Amino acid sequence: MLCSSMSAQNGSMLTEVCREHAATFSTRVHGSIKCRQAYVARHQRHLEPNAVQRKCTRQAKSKACDRNRIKTAASAPEGAAANISKAPIDPAGPLSTHFARNLGLSRDMIQVLAQLPGTKNMDHLRDRAQALSQWKTSMQQGYLPEAGTLEWPVEPFQSSFVNALDNLGMPRFTRRYPKLLDSLLRQMMQLVHDFEAEAESQQEQQAPPKPDDAGKPPPPQQSQGQGQDGEGEEGEPQPGNNQEMSPEDMEEALKQGMEAQAGEGERQEVEMSMEMDESQQGSQGEGEEGTEEQEGEGEAKLQPDLSKLADDLVQKFEEQWKATAENLDAASKAFDNLEDLMDGKSGFDSSTSVWQQTGWGEVDNLRKKLENLKELRDLVRQLGRAGGKGPLRKAPQEIWSSGKPPGVVRSPLQPEETRGLTRSDDLSRMLPFEAHLMAAGWPKNDTDADGNEVVREGSRPARLLHMVRRAERNLMSYERTGWVDDEPSRVTGRLEVRPAAELGPIIVCLDTSGSMSGARETVAKAVTLECMRGAVRQKRACFLYAFSGPGQVMEMELKVDSNSMAKLLTFLTGGFNGGTDVDKPLELSLKRLAEKEWNQADILMVTDGEIPRPSEWVKKDLKAAVDDLGLEIHGLLVGQQDTTPAMQDICTHLHVFKSWSAVGGKRNYYY
Repeated sequence: MLCSSMSAQNGSMLTEVCREHAATFSTRVHGSIKCRQAYVARHQRHLEPNAVQRKCTRQAKSKACDRNRIKTAASAPEGAAANISKAPIDPAGPLSTHFARNLGLSRDMIQVLAQLPGTKNMDHLRDRAQALSQWKTSMQQGYLPEAGTLEWPVEPFQSSFVNALDNLGMPRFTRRYPKLLDSLLRQMMQLVHDFEAEAESQQEQQAPPKPDDAGKPPPPQQSQGQGQDGEGEEGEPQPGNNQEMSPEDMEEALKQGMEAQAGEGERQEVEMSMEMDESQQGSQGEGEEGTEEQEGEGEAKLQPDLSKLADDLVQKFEEQWKATAENLDAASKAFDNLEDLMDGKSGFDSSTSVWQQTGWGEVDNLRKKLENLKELRDLVRQLGRAGGKGPLRKAPQEIWSSGKPPGVVRSPLQPEETRGLTRSDDLSRMLPFEAHLMAAGWPKNDTDADGNEVVREGSRPARLLHMVRRAERNLMSYERTGWVDDEPSRVTGRLEVRPAAELGPIIVCLDTSGSMSGARETVAKAVTLECMRGAVRQKRACFLYAFSGPGQVMEMELKVDSNSMAKLLTFLTGGFNGGTDVDKPLELSLKRLAEKEWNQADILMVTDGEIPRPSEWVKKDLKAAVDDLGLEIHGLLVGQQDTTPAMQDICTHLHVFKSWSAVGGKRNYYY
């Protein structure tokens, strides 16, 4: 008995000791884990996170913000979470910014959408932003969305607007010019604003009048028992009313009166609500049928009005853009890049003067004529000198010429590539058949009939022929050449692919006297347009001096921007008249050549040859510019004469126009 009790006591003690050890071990383990975690956290704070960690951190913060917004909406009062999407519109809020960023729209477009009459809440703004993004994506790719497939704009405006854009051929323009697309979408939103505002106004006018409150109970009347103080039902004084009451009795009576009045009010409210329910149930059947009939009649009356309203708005839009679309078509065919013409205060503006001018028709006519005037295109390519090496391009050929300005010429002194075949005396570059001819004249080792080695003499005629061809430098060889710059050179009339730098600018001196009218005027304007197109295509500068009488010189820089294009269109639609004075335009051209940006320019003089000879000082300055700067003065004669003394004094290269049939003139008939 004693042993069993002692063993039980020892077992309990052992259990307690084990529990203490286990608790101590667990505490130590947890302590070491916490210390390790604190150590890692302390050292991670000093580590520089990489780009991936920063991105993950931003994503985690964004998700946390989303969860907080959801929790905030869920913890809102009953019905508030369901009305978040129907909250008032905040164009500068985070949701609007989210729409603009994810849908590829600008914040200005989101603000315009928010200001539309039909945009009532954030749900409407989201749906309309998505529809606008679909409009933008489809037109960027060059096609129109199918009418009726988008939620916005509403019908019948959507179908009318799609048909108008199709008639104007807008998708091919919006695909090529993104700035045009933004302006077009803004104008569409303005039309939608007018349509929705007018539609809401018509709906308010045609809405049925609101019914009167027939079930409204009459106001409560004062009961007869509650007459004047101190009077009964018949106005007689009640007994005991004149007795004075203690404050306690007065307070108790006041409390009882308030309780009775509250009970009476509740009873009256219940009776009133029951009467109103019965009256509403009695008239509900008749009211529903009448309301449906009124709404159906209102919609039937309103639909033709909305269709007419949409057609009127879209028709005005189409009339406004018709001339712009035609001018855009002419401009896109004449010039490769119109980005500078798309700039405005808020992007592309179809109401600006440059897109409303009638001169685009003249540009299109001249472009069609230039397709058959190869001689003018080749002439423009010869204008302008290059300054040093550059990328390979088709440019006027230059050959070495002593005493001429420096240029880039092809030379065998710097062999860089095998260009073709040539004749030379260089044995290292001769073709294999030339080496075979030379080897045929060498002695050859051979064996006789007895097997003895003998030396046979080579072909003497072959050896002599090879020696003669080499002496005459007539061996057919590979041509290995390269390009050397800063060598004296002159420009020939041919074109070649060469490492030429950017060609120099072009200065056009155009005779606009009265003798240049008719077909001559057409040629002069075509040359001006081709000089501008060539300069823009090759990223060169171009300047025009249109001269007539003394002191009558119109100066114009030809480039594709709004101001210059407006001046050019005005010039192309005008006529030629006046006298002729060549001194002033040549003087202005020489002054421009003195500027650094224009010192590589060439001058093109376009005239019919009926001009006076220039002054002596003008001829002297021109000769100095030709000798010192390498200036080239090309003359284009558009008259009956092949040359004149004045053109011989001025020009270094003279060209005579011959393709009169391409500009509406006949042979030997220039008017």
